[in-house]
Amino acid sequence: MGLEQDLNEILEKAREELDTELRIALIGQPGAGKSSLINQIMGKKIFETGVHTDTTSKAEEARLDKMYIVDLPGYGTNRFPFHDWVNEFQPQNYDLYLFVFNGKLHESDAQMFQALKEWSDEEKRGRIHPLFIVRNFSDSIWDEEKTESELRNEIVKDVREKIQDESVKVYFTSCGRHPEGIDDLKDAIINADIPGAKKSKFISSFRAKTLDDLKVKRSSMQDSVKLYAIMGVTNAIPIPGSDIIFDLSIIYKMCSDIRETFGIDNETESKLKKYQIIIPTSNTVFQFATKEGTKILVEKLSKKCAGKMFEKFIPFVGPAVAATSGCALIWEIGNSYIDDCYDIAKRLMEKMIENEKKK
Repeated sequence: MGLEQDLNEILEKAREELDTELRIALIGQPGAGKSSLINQIMGKKIFETGVHTDTTSKAEEARLDKMYIVDLPGYGTNRFPFHDWVNEFQPQNYDLYLFVFNGKLHESDAQMFQALKEWSDEEKRGRIHPLFIVRNFSDSIWDEEKTESELRNEIVKDVREKIQDESVKVYFTSCGRHPEGIDDLKDAIINADIPGAKKSKFISSFRAKTLDDLKVKRSSMQDSVKLYAIMGVTNAIPIPGSDIIFDLSIIYKMCSDIRETFGIDNETESKLKKYQIIIPTSNTVFQFATKEGTKILVEKLSKKCAGKMFEKFIPFVGPAVAATSGCALIWEIGNSYIDDCYDIAKRLMEKMIENEKKK
């Protein structure tokens, strides 16, 4: 009974971590470019830009698998006095805040800063709520009588006075033809003190722009594969010709998430042909993209591994031995698939970087 209870607890924890969501709130002044900013950070079109005004009364929402982003309307207006706005949209329940402004801060912004500071306080709230304060449209900061450095220092001073925190950082960004500060802000989110299961949702969703981005994604997916390996024995069935049991649908979902994390889609094969990139493992990568292909490959691998001991895992007794072998096999498949997908994404990115340098 003790072993069964331990296994159930492990499985339940793995299920919770895989199913957990990262909830991001975009907060700030109308016209501050929140939609453009999150589109730049994610490297893809999440929201239409230029649609929010000071009369907007509804939140605009987007869901990327287990990441949930909401662009909240303005506050401190006749439509939404601050406390009514809080009651309506419950911003205190989000996991991460991006406060975006453009221009002079108002008293309602000071009120928002104080609320965000309190919601971000782990000791008071009991969980971590990172806050990022962003001055967007940094390329428009100008005054003929002051240097740009002086103007930025004044902006930082104003923010710190209103939030009553001399250590708070202000991120300066621009989303125009010459983007500024986007990568720094993205890196700050990646390195923020967010529980790993939630952070992985952000890492898997943004489009990689650099080789370092790909490395971050690979590391994050290696952690996720451990959870998939545990989950793979929850609704396990025996594989013919082997002593290994696991849930085939979990492997299919795991491989799908790995491909999506590395940006491998229906166009990837044609891109490899276009750049004349030959990767022997690419056929396996694309075969795992179909349920039938996944079944064939897994059955082949299962027969090869039948009867083998997996020393990296605790050797359970009785029926749990087969489940442990299944867990180990999923772990092996996942890590191998990560390496193959990483190799494809890396080779394509290197080729595109090379082409850009030739222009």
